[in-house]
Amino acid sequence: MTRPIRSHFFNAAWFYGAGIVLAIGMILGQPALSLLAALVYVTAGLSWLWARHALDGLHYSRKLSETRAFRGDVLTVFFTLENRSWLPLAWVEIDEHVSDRVRALNVTRLPSDRLGTRLLRHTTPMRWKYRISWSTELECLERGDHQIGPVTIRSGDPFGFFTRQTTVHDIESFLVYPDVLPIPELDIPPDFPFGLTRVNHHLLTDPARVIGVRAYTPDDSTRHIHWKATARLQEPYVKVFEPTVDLQVGIFLNLDTFERYWEGMDFRRSESGIVAAASIAHHLIAERSIVGLAANAVVAGSDQNLRIPPGRDARQRTSILEGLARLQPMAISSFPRLLASAARDYPAGSTIIVIACIMTEPLEIAMQSAIERGHRVMLMRIGEVPVPNLPRLAVASLPDDLAHRDRTTRHRYARTVQSGMVN
Repeated sequence: MTRPIRSHFFNAAWFYGAGIVLAIGMILGQPALSLLAALVYVTAGLSWLWARHALDGLHYSRKLSETRAFRGDVLTVFFTLENRSWLPLAWVEIDEHVSDRVRALNVTRLPSDRLGTRLLRHTTPMRWKYRISWSTELECLERGDHQIGPVTIRSGDPFGFFTRQTTVHDIESFLVYPDVLPIPELDIPPDFPFGLTRVNHHLLTDPARVIGVRAYTPDDSTRHIHWKATARLQEPYVKVFEPTVDLQVGIFLNLDTFERYWEGMDFRRSESGIVAAASIAHHLIAERSIVGLAANAVVAGSDQNLRIPPGRDARQRTSILEGLARLQPMAISSFPRLLASAARDYPAGSTIIVIACIMTEPLEIAMQSAIERGHRVMLMRIGEVPVPNLPRLAVASLPDDLAHRDRTTRHRYARTVQSGMVN
């Protein structure tokens, strides 16, 4: 979008005044007055014409060194400005809009009239048939979907009497992933397949493949009783399933930070929950586990909850990190309802990890229902969250400042407060 040529020097008074002086000079026979008036018209006309074509031969481009980064990474933006015309320009001013959640390391940021952005200004002269290049380093301060652009280009005549401005709506996006922290070995019971410890025996079985029966023990679920064998042998027997090495894990992120939505939100705890989800998913996929993710918040540009079906390859890890990078840190729907619905996508024996900043009665009921359906459920609480009294529930605790911890000490962030089962 190109704006009309503007002048902060010449106005109507100049031209009316010059016309009057020209008339007086001609009437009184004063060549000096006529020459002065003519000089005003010639200067204004040539300056206007110069500004009129100042942007005609300019070509501007930019290129990002990366379109994906982690918080704390530094990206480089390469800029190129080329004057393809024969008209020299005494000055060209470029204002590049960039997200205010990144920091320019070698240039001053200026205020912007666009919400959520700052200006990166570069001013340079341009002779004819000339090209210049420069670069700016951007430090990624926060996760999210960041943008650079649009760009505003201004130039004009050598005296600065007239200026011409155009805005190019060329916007480039780059994603900043949430932190992925190394997870230490948690003190979790060996029969709870969280995926952080390796065992030498099969932890999971496939409920669709029965290979025999055996005598019932108190640790067995009544759901697995083989009723025909029990009736025939007059004592309880349970089904024996074929073992499987595929560990399916569903990560459920609750972004409610207060029980009532009108109480606001705790940004620090919600961001810590996002970091925890990214770290756990990254680790589990590296261990070849099948991992899915769901959260009761939307990604930027969508009106649906974040919900990623289970998968195990590198594309799954990328999908989860991109989803969490774009995730808005505010809950928009009922997390217990989401948990009850999405947990049905995982077969019995799968692991359900609930990351939560608060504990409510509906959430407790939803976790109990998941346990009763045969899921292994772990509650990873962010901060001091009450622990529900549920059977076969494993509980671990994470601090509420994961997203803002010093990078050199983050690997020691996890601590287990209850590694056994809650009776």
